[in-house]
Parts: sequence; structure tokens; C-alpha cells
Amino acid sequence: MKVKNILFDLYGTLADIRTDEESPAFWARLAEGGAAFTREQYLARCREEAAKLPEAGEIDLLRVFSVLTGKKGEALSAFARFFREASLVRLRLFPYAAELLAALRAAGARLFLFSNAQACFTREELRLLGLEHCFDGILLSSEAGVKKPSRAFFEHGFRLFGLAAEECVYVGNDFMDDVGGAHGAGMRCLYLQTEQSGEYPDPPTPDFQARDLKDAQEILFTLI
Repeated sequence: MKVKNILFDLYGTLADIRTDEESPAFWARLAEGGAAFTREQYLARCREEAAKLPEAGEIDLLRVFSVLTGKKGEALSAFARFFREASLVRLRLFPYAAELLAALRAAGARLFLFSNAQACFTREELRLLGLEHCFDGILLSSEAGVKKPSRAFFEHGFRLFGLAAEECVYVGNDFMDDVGGAHGAGMRCLYLQTEQSGEYPDPPTPDFQARDLKDAQEILFTLI
């Protein structure tokens, strides 16, 4: 069966990112910007939010920031952006990412982003990367309330966008979240090895494997 829909992971697949939420310099910058909570308080609040969720549930960091800062509305969103900007070391597209998406769209494929990500960070980063209008639909785990590799995450997106698993292929860089998650939801998966790819002792076998995004295009063009 020909593929009609191509679903992408974001970080580590299309975008090269590095953040630092561990260093004293990061927490000092937050304090200078008016944050009145410590790293320990932040991590404790994240654990409390996670404890309320079922297995594979995903917290929404906006709720964490709201409790810690007392902010709401635009002030809360502005703080989330400040937190992310303070931690961001690198954010850029991988070579050929934009060209790949444009070529697939021109060939008639529908493109979707299904990613484990915090919307309060990622919606703005998609704009910065020039990707905000590249997809027919975007599913982020903090908005779905569940995350990869859970089948519930993918099925939520299938219902939201009217997709059939057998008409989709997933493109990602992690064996468990992406290959295992896609297979569990009934999709084939194209695996892309990058610096952010995890290492596992007995990983699932991807249906396709690409050296880089240009190689991925050649493979995907045989499927659509």
C-alpha cells in the first residue's frame, strides 16, 4: 500500500537541539530574571505533576511554571519562553530538513509532526526554525497528555487528523520511542541515526534506515 501520510519526530530528527537545565549558570540566570524557585523545587513539582498521571502520561510544564511563579496568561507564556531561552545552547535544522519537507509536499504527501515535546517551548521553536507552516497537523505530547512510545499517543493523533495507520510511515531517530512506538501503533518506521539517538541493548528493527535526511528522501519517494 502506498503511503499517503508521513509523520515526523522533531528534536533529533529534523532539528538539532541542545539544552542545559543542570548548570549553576542556568539557574543563576533564572534568578537574575526574577525566578524565585530552585532547581530542587522545580524537579519536585515536576515529579508531583507526573505522579498524578497514568503510565505514559505527559506533564504540561506550563502548569508547573504556574504553580512555581503564580503567573497566568501571557505572563506565564513569557516566563516559559524565558526559561527555555536561558537553557538553550543550540537549535538549528539538520541539513536538508527544509528541502525534504518541501519535496515531499510537492510530491503530494501529507506531512504531520508527532513529537514528545512541551508546547510552551516547541510552538515558538517551530516558528524560529521556519517549520510552523510545513505540516498538515501537529501533535505534541504535552497537549495530548500522553507521550511516545505509547500507542495511545499515536492513536490520539490518528483520531485528531483522521489518519489510518496503514497509510502512514513514521520518521524518527529513536529506536524505542519512534521505531517501537510506530510499530506498536501499526505503522512502518524509517529510522534516522543522529547524535541524539539513544543506545539500546536489543532495539527493535526499523523497516527502513537512512544515513541522513537526503537519503531519507530517496527512501520515502519509493513509498508515496
